[in-house]
Amino acid sequence: MNITAQSLITSLTEILGSFAFLGPELMLVLFFLLIVALDLFKSKLIKASLPWVALTGILISLISQIYFLNNIQGKQAKIFFSGLLITDGLALYAGLLFSVAGILTIVLSVLSKHLQVKFSGRGEYYAYILVLLAGLNLMAKSVNLLMLFVALELVSIASYLLTTAIKKQQDAMESGLKYILYGTLASGVMLYGMSFLYGFGGSLSFLDTAFWANLSRLDSPFFLVIFLLTFAGFLFKIAAAPFHFWAPDVYEGAPAPIVAFFATAPKIAGFVVIIRFLLQIKNNLATTLQDDVMLLVGGISLLSLVIGNFTALWQSRARRLLAYSSVAHAGFLLAALAALATNSIEAVLFYLSVLLFMNFGIFLLVQVFEERLQIFDIKGLAGQGKTYPLLGVLAIIILISLTGLPPTAGFTSKLLLFTNIWQNYSATGNQLLLTLLLVGLLLTGVAFFYYIRIPYFLFFKRNLNPEKKVVLGREDIVLAFISFPLLLFFFQPAWLTELIRQVVLYSI
Repeated sequence: MNITAQSLITSLTEILGSFAFLGPELMLVLFFLLIVALDLFKSKLIKASLPWVALTGILISLISQIYFLNNIQGKQAKIFFSGLLITDGLALYAGLLFSVAGILTIVLSVLSKHLQVKFSGRGEYYAYILVLLAGLNLMAKSVNLLMLFVALELVSIASYLLTTAIKKQQDAMESGLKYILYGTLASGVMLYGMSFLYGFGGSLSFLDTAFWANLSRLDSPFFLVIFLLTFAGFLFKIAAAPFHFWAPDVYEGAPAPIVAFFATAPKIAGFVVIIRFLLQIKNNLATTLQDDVMLLVGGISLLSLVIGNFTALWQSRARRLLAYSSVAHAGFLLAALAALATNSIEAVLFYLSVLLFMNFGIFLLVQVFEERLQIFDIKGLAGQGKTYPLLGVLAIIILISLTGLPPTAGFTSKLLLFTNIWQNYSATGNQLLLTLLLVGLLLTGVAFFYYIRIPYFLFFKRNLNPEKKVVLGREDIVLAFISFPLLLFFFQPAWLTELIRQVVLYSI
């Protein structure tokens, strides 16, 4: 009896101590409850304050993430909550990016006239964003299959609700329904794969060496099937082929701020989980199994690159074009991870960091074109760069960065990615890496053609309106702020790479 009581006290003490590592998530949950409570009041002043309450909660969470990152040097990663979660450099840096994405989502939502005029459930909308951020943080920290599934489902449910946030808009409801159907299928397939991992691995913790020792006894084809089934949910989140079918419809029907968030934050969380799995495979499995996993990841990368880039060429609407370009970005990132090398992580994190600003910039442009100018088709942009020169110049900066050309951080991120693939090919001689490198370089040229269409219509197509409007609006100021890092990290990439290097150093 005394032994049982002592064990219970020890467990409770460990659980209470674990809350100290969940500061950012607890802040998000606290402000979620506050928004739900404030939304019960009918006061217009309180209703108008809801986005600022959500923004305050995210800022406090961001400060907490920065505090933990500043104190991570010289410390070992901490596994807490009885092995369910981990706090290390990778999780904290991902949390930092989630917070930045959340802040930009709130800002874009406040700027959106469509949300302000037609949108009624404001409290629900901002509350869901906070829940989604908390789920993403938990997903990045999960090292247990059950906890990972719960965190992923929390993210998925909040995402479904945000997609259908504007309940009276038919496109939003249709895209939300498709998102739910595809997401449920991906979750079911992932759970099926996880059940095999638990059954054959004998543990829910994928940091357990015994877990991988048991899995290493499986035949290679069977292991690859289990691996692919388990990764279905993560490939769905990063919009990688063949789990990308939801992206075009959701990107076209959901509110622009939410689409910008979907194009960045869940993709970051998905890649963090993939990185954790691939590092464990690299450290614990035999070379033959590693080679098979590398081949599978490389195959998914090639499929995503080809489908994403070539399908984007035929799109006439900006949102659908960006949906397929998101698939292509997932392919580029998976190409770097196909080597299963530790040095790939730095290049991938740099690319994801830059992609965050590029995606929010381009979707703010889409929001401005749709709401201010009532333009929904790429051809409708004809001559608008001459009418709105500041908007046109900022659009060129963002699109050049998305293409991967200098002098923008998009060029630096692709250079780091391709350099990393080449270094790993030189070290291993694996022909798959050389293939990924050549295909990636070729398809970067393809991407140039579909991205350059937008500046072409903005500046080289005729517009009958000769008026120039250079008055700064709120959207233009925010767009300039988002574009600034795309130039800064081209001229000073070391500021970001040094931080990422420290992050990787203290990660598992």
